[in-house]
Amino acid sequence: MLTAGFVLPANAQMFWPMDPGGDYAEPPRMEPRRPRVVRARPKLPDAPKDTTKPVGPIVIAISVENQQMKIYDQNGLFAESPVSTGMQGHSTPTGVFSIIQKNKYHRSNIYSGAPMPYMQRITWSGIALHAGVLPGYPASHGCIRMPMNFAMRMWGWTRMGARVVITPGDVSPADFSHPLLITRKPDTKPVAAAPAPEQQASTLKSDRSSILDAATHEKPQLRLSSISENEPIRTADASGTFPQRSDADTVGAPAESASRDSSDPSGDKSPGDNQKSEAPKIDKDQARATDPAISTSVTPPLEGAAEFIGPVKPRSGHVAAFVSAKENKIYVRQNFEPWFEAPVTIAASDRPLGTHVFTVRADKADPDALRWSVVSLPVPMRGTEEKPRRRRGDPAVAMAAAAPPSSPTEALDRLTIPEDAMKRIASALAPGGSITVSDRGLGDETGRRGTDFIVPLR
Repeated sequence: MLTAGFVLPANAQMFWPMDPGGDYAEPPRMEPRRPRVVRARPKLPDAPKDTTKPVGPIVIAISVENQQMKIYDQNGLFAESPVSTGMQGHSTPTGVFSIIQKNKYHRSNIYSGAPMPYMQRITWSGIALHAGVLPGYPASHGCIRMPMNFAMRMWGWTRMGARVVITPGDVSPADFSHPLLITRKPDTKPVAAAPAPEQQASTLKSDRSSILDAATHEKPQLRLSSISENEPIRTADASGTFPQRSDADTVGAPAESASRDSSDPSGDKSPGDNQKSEAPKIDKDQARATDPAISTSVTPPLEGAAEFIGPVKPRSGHVAAFVSAKENKIYVRQNFEPWFEAPVTIAASDRPLGTHVFTVRADKADPDALRWSVVSLPVPMRGTEEKPRRRRGDPAVAMAAAAPPSSPTEALDRLTIPEDAMKRIASALAPGGSITVSDRGLGDETGRRGTDFIVPLR
């Protein structure tokens, strides 16, 4: 056999395709993956202990032009601080807001997780009050920055639902009173009207007589009958269903007749026996028919009935009302959720009402008395109505000057709110509640749930 031609030289193995040769280098070893280090949340400095705290509900007024925040309680100006509002292109919205969320360690979910310590949200679109840098001019992306020391102190002063008013200039609340506003706390328990003394005495007598009559009635006797050997034994139904009440009545009827037959083996009964057995039964039925009916379920009196005294809903939680001239309605919310709404009538509807926020507080001298304050917002600089376009060559048309808004007293004088709506509001109203009157409707920021009434000025 010729095998010499197939013999390869000794160094041929260097050119074998799978042989890496001398240029082969081992791949670098992969280092084990380092465990993820969870950074500890930085501890914020403790808030300074204040010797004084605001009395009653507070109103937070922010001036964009002056870059100033002022906090008012029922005694007047309580505290103030410089702020930094939104820069050009990210301006801070103006209008009526309220605090709807609080979080000490919040981070922005819009701007790369920027820290927002001691955050107090006023809109769900990203506007809030929080501690930050104050360069002395508007520098934020829409939020209101405060000094850290002031933000920590303010955290303990505010509550959910506290009013925040943002305006171009300065505004301040003033004491106010009007016949339309509630001044006394109503009774909160729905109680039925008390019966007259004669009616109460007759009721006691009837109750005693019914008890005595029930005691004289004979007690039903139980009769036990043995099962006869010839009678087939009935077993339960395998379907697993229970008989209804009507089935039980029909099933019990033959058993009762069987017990009567077993007690009398002869099966013969005289007519006299039947009369004797039916006579007491008729007497018992007549006696039961004459007994007064005792109702086991007592229904509370309905609202609007003569026996009803008090509200339908208990007084609990933050209550806010909003009167919209655009919608001709009053909207009421409790605990940041819609409660009810009702139509309103506005006199001289061609004139603007303006925007007025009425806040209720308790009276120092009388715990059942309620006092009110009002904050009136300025008219926005840019009108809502656009000027009509004028063609070239057409004469200029003079625009009629807009009528000035009504004062708080005139605005309430022009309103006619249903009496039952005011009663429901009064039943749940507590210090910190508010009634806002405005020409505008419900804005986009006023969500279905989780928000108070937000009234933008632009």
